[in-house]
Amino acid sequence: MLKIQPTSCRTLGRSLAVLVAAVVLGLPAAPVFAQSSEMTLPSIAKDRGLRSGDFLLRPSVTVTGHYDTNIFNASPQEALINPIRGAASIRVLPKLSLQNDLTGNTVFNFAAAGDGRVYVSGDAAVKNLNNFGGSSSLDVTFGQRKPIAFTLFDFFNRSLRANNWETLQTLNRNSNDVGGRVEFHPGDTPERRPFNIALSGAYSIDRFEDYGGFNTNTIRTRLNGSWRFLPKTAAYLDATWDFRTFTDSYLQDHNLTYNSKPFRARGGISGAITKRISFDLSAGWGMSLLSSAVTPGFSSFLAGASFGFRPTETTRLTVGYTHDMRDAYLGGFADVHRFGFLGKQRFGTIIDVSASFGASYLKFGAAQATYGVSVLGANAVAGMPGYFQRHDWQLDGNLTVMFEVTRYVGLSLGYNLRSVITPFKLTSSNALILDAGEYTAHEVFASVIARY
Repeated sequence: MLKIQPTSCRTLGRSLAVLVAAVVLGLPAAPVFAQSSEMTLPSIAKDRGLRSGDFLLRPSVTVTGHYDTNIFNASPQEALINPIRGAASIRVLPKLSLQNDLTGNTVFNFAAAGDGRVYVSGDAAVKNLNNFGGSSSLDVTFGQRKPIAFTLFDFFNRSLRANNWETLQTLNRNSNDVGGRVEFHPGDTPERRPFNIALSGAYSIDRFEDYGGFNTNTIRTRLNGSWRFLPKTAAYLDATWDFRTFTDSYLQDHNLTYNSKPFRARGGISGAITKRISFDLSAGWGMSLLSSAVTPGFSSFLAGASFGFRPTETTRLTVGYTHDMRDAYLGGFADVHRFGFLGKQRFGTIIDVSASFGASYLKFGAAQATYGVSVLGANAVAGMPGYFQRHDWQLDGNLTVMFEVTRYVGLSLGYNLRSVITPFKLTSSNALILDAGEYTAHEVFASVIARY
């Protein structure tokens, strides 16, 4: 346990609390496995959409009633200043996709989704969460059926997230990736090509509405390829090298996070063992390459294993494990071990049930305690007085039941779990808890989907 308590400074203490509240931003909320291991069920309904020539338009709108038992991710330890607060909301999510004939030489894909939220509450901090988010993506590929293809793409996302205490400030953010990709895939048709290699580059900006110290600019590069040496088995390689820079030096000046050049390289084999069992195995190496000459960064192996099982034609089960490095706002990176389960079951021709559960152990990079703040329940860093490392268990789960009422209307009922188990907490110089890292929240929702 590490306890640092220099002179009092409330502003820096609150800033560290905000940073700690954001450490899980960007982490997935469900297990992620290789495509071959997942063995997805085919679509229940017939192909939907409005066709005009080579283009297919798919509009839809979802209206959801949602209740979150802990909207501000509060802990019982914070009850005096940050009580646990539940909130209900109505969410409207319109979606639209437009694409041309995917078998052609030039492929066009456009998709857009909105996320409008109205909270049912008299609390000012909750009502302030009324907002509109969403995403859009556009990619155009030239020469898909040629040995060399070129793609231009742009992806924008506006995500909505409450702060971890009742305040008018949120963790809403806007991000945009724009870039291109060149692919080399010899062979006569895409369906029969055994070999593919792609090199892509993108420029990414990430902007928070209320916390400019988190804003980053990133250059992303990626090299990936696959070789299908058997009809249902392929070897693959995936390497990324990013260059991330914070636009404001505040966090770096206080040794909380750092510019970085994270590098990852992973190779593996994916395929089918039998008609009912599939697998994905991979191994590689990752390095965080932090700008700090003092703070130790990540430099270790990466690994992954997942297995899919199809006991019947309407049942899919997948289990998996990954060891990875991820960017983080605290300490520059997180060393992540993740275990996950995913199951899907179809009943008749109108009902799909899916369930997932994930448990992740995260060890964050070294950071320095700020003035006026006591850091408790963290591991001290050997040879670096005043530095700490946060360790968490993060749990996430989902249960969703979907009903295909007609071709045009669907219903869904669901439950989400999100939880952090950690002894980590921050207190001020007068022992007031600024932020306790642990929390548990339950979400329930019911949706009506109208589509064409």
